[in-house]
Amino acid sequence: MTRYQDLCKALDDARSNFAGYRSECVLFAAALSRGFVEYSGWPRDQVAYETSYEAIAGPGGPSVTQKPEEAMWLGEDGFWHLRIRLGLQAKERDLIRLEVRLKKLETRYIVSLFGVEDYEVAAPTSEELQQVYDSILGAIRRHYENGLRLFLENGGRGLKVQISAARLVDMAAGKGSGAA
Repeated sequence: MTRYQDLCKALDDARSNFAGYRSECVLFAAALSRGFVEYSGWPRDQVAYETSYEAIAGPGGPSVTQKPEEAMWLGEDGFWHLRIRLGLQAKERDLIRLEVRLKKLETRYIVSLFGVEDYEVAAPTSEELQQVYDSILGAIRRHYENGLRLFLENGGRGLKVQISAARLVDMAAGKGSGAA
């Protein structure tokens, strides 16, 4: 084998390794969202499967898709980024968008929520992800229970699922625009 052929083989191996890594992270993202729906008892018709993932940024800009692999993009921080969309139905429909960052290291995954909380999990099982699920549920509850008060007091600081003036107006009008 020539040195050139050796480099070509190294390139092929690198491509294969990255494709495998990406595939593992896509499966983790899908398991995370499906597990959350099951853990929380979320009605399947309100998960908004037709728009259950949203790319935050990356090539092509924001987009909505049913497939996590189409919404995920690899950031310069080494994390895969995506947004999970969850529909809630009380008197009026609402939409919550959860920003998630994740990456796989040798023996564990790192899941980052809300830009402030990181969790290490060995595998995408409901037992391993329970803390992540509880954090998401608590953040959504706090968003609804304390959002108006915290917005009026300090612009909404202290909320993991952010709130804004436009968000409050949309919520009151039943527009369900989702957290920005």
